[in-house]
Amino acid sequence: MTTPVNWLPGMDVTAGRLGAMAQSASLLATNYGADASGSTNAAPGIQLALNLARDLGGAQVLVPPGVYLIGQTLRIYNNTRLTLMEGAEFRRNVAGTMLINGDSGQSLGGYTGHSRITIEGGLWNMRGTTAGLTASAMCISIGHATDIVIRDLEIRDTPGFHAVELNSTNHALVTNCRFRGYVDPGGRDFSEALQLDLAKSNAVFGGFGPYDSTETKDVTISACHFGDSGTAGTTAWPRGIGSHSATITKWHRRIRISDCSFENLLQFAISAYNWEDVTISGNTFVSCGSGVRIRTVIVGDLEDTKLPDGTQTNASQSMRNIAVTGNSFRNGGGYDNVIVAQGETSGTILNLAITGNVIDGTSGNQSGIRLNRVSRATVADNVISNVDNTGISTENQNNTVISGNVIWTAGDHGITMVASDNSNLIGNTIRDAGDTGIFVNGPGTDIQVRSNFVDGANRNNSSSYAIRFSTTAVAGIAVTGNKCRPGSTPATKAVRGLSIASGNTGVHRFGNDCRGTWSGSGGTGIDDASTTPNTTATDIQ
Repeated sequence: MTTPVNWLPGMDVTAGRLGAMAQSASLLATNYGADASGSTNAAPGIQLALNLARDLGGAQVLVPPGVYLIGQTLRIYNNTRLTLMEGAEFRRNVAGTMLINGDSGQSLGGYTGHSRITIEGGLWNMRGTTAGLTASAMCISIGHATDIVIRDLEIRDTPGFHAVELNSTNHALVTNCRFRGYVDPGGRDFSEALQLDLAKSNAVFGGFGPYDSTETKDVTISACHFGDSGTAGTTAWPRGIGSHSATITKWHRRIRISDCSFENLLQFAISAYNWEDVTISGNTFVSCGSGVRIRTVIVGDLEDTKLPDGTQTNASQSMRNIAVTGNSFRNGGGYDNVIVAQGETSGTILNLAITGNVIDGTSGNQSGIRLNRVSRATVADNVISNVDNTGISTENQNNTVISGNVIWTAGDHGITMVASDNSNLIGNTIRDAGDTGIFVNGPGTDIQVRSNFVDGANRNNSSSYAIRFSTTAVAGIAVTGNKCRPGSTPATKAVRGLSIASGNTGVHRFGNDCRGTWSGSGGTGIDDASTTPNTTATDIQ
């Protein structure tokens, strides 16, 4: 038997070469009646090739250069590699999904559906502004599957739903893809280009059942671009990658997102909703409404707070083990904070690392990093500049370390820590904050503020401080070795370098350098009104 010819980039398209490809291992779609002129429905011919690949137990289906009108939903099956060659375009002409793995009547639960599928190459044109095609539709929909690869393709101008949905999928790779252009037909301002979801119900995944709440796990997304297409009547995507449904006792796990670019997205570029064991690294975000959201199940969503059997819990659940590291964010929008981790009283975010990121600019009163109801977090070595609100804002958290961050010209506070326990602020540099440099407010216990440098706080306020422990009390404060300066602008000098309000207790304070001319009464750099503070540098017990 003649050895099948594999297509390599740069090869010329010749009759002999294409003919050599059209063997049992490589099926040429045009040999089965697929019209490449863009004038008639090519879907029946492509489907014949996909069906033969299924019947052979697996094969490669090759689509040569040309335009292929897709007038019906295509079905892809086990062990199939669908390759659109350079210059090939699938042009949607059906008011529905372009490609799905399997048949509508199948009932293959868990990860036992049609699997080991590769989809690669070409332009997948969803034509979401074309008359008759504006209703919500999916481009590629995968469910109850394992071992899925989607690579080297562009999906353009999707209306309403998602460019790619990985639902109830185990082990998937999405790489070097472009997701460009979105149309909201109404009520879909939250859609993700690439959605990770679970087999919750027909309303969540309409392709096929069973609806057994199988989650998605072990997914790698790399070197992809999310943005706009420039087509009239479209926008950039609302969200790049994310989820927006959940089931209690289920999580999407082992998600890795790296080296992607997100541009002009309207909401969250990445929304890690009910995800665990997550790494988000080396990505760039430009002019997005928000960068990365990490979110436990929302208590107010009564569908998401149900158990798999439908029992209502009215509660969230904790999620854990998330790293956001080495990303670059520029010109953040006003939709939400650049990086936001938001838990619930019944669902805490545990074991979170936000490290080595660069954040430059926000609008709409948004902060650089915001944590609420988080435990065991490290926020370290980030560079944050020109944000409209607080550089790093934390609340209702415990066992958090905020260290080594550099914060320039925050519009409000440099760092805030409110209602927190057993946490440390160490070695941060804060320059020219609009309000107080480091602001700590209770109730809380055992807070350490050490070796920070704060200069020029109070830029936008008349009653702020370099470091302030405010009026709601904290019990057990160590504030040592900080250096505070009033800044170089006389009209906006801070009230004090260090201020500790009455009611705070268990204060251990020494080695702070608050020299300079401050605007507070008496001009001294330290005002400690706490109860019997200890100001010696010796051990205490």
